[in-house]
Amino acid sequence: MKLISVNLPESYLKVLEILVVDGKFPNRSEAIRVAIRDLIRTEYLIEESINRSLSPSLIESELENELQENLVN
Repeated sequence: MKLISVNLPESYLKVLEILVVDGKFPNRSEAIRVAIRDLIRTEYLIEESINRSLSPSLIESELENELQENLVN
């Protein structure tokens, strides 16, 4: 994993802290990783659906396969 710096509004940090305190995530970094993963997945699915004229569920299974392959390698 790579370390990056990002500037966030104070309100975002407050919500991230609430999510951590509520036990939804072990820490802010994990919450941010999940949010970015979901954003990438959503944007990829939308673009691929348009480009391929396929149903999102078909593309989602393809994406899951790609993500699994990347995790193994």
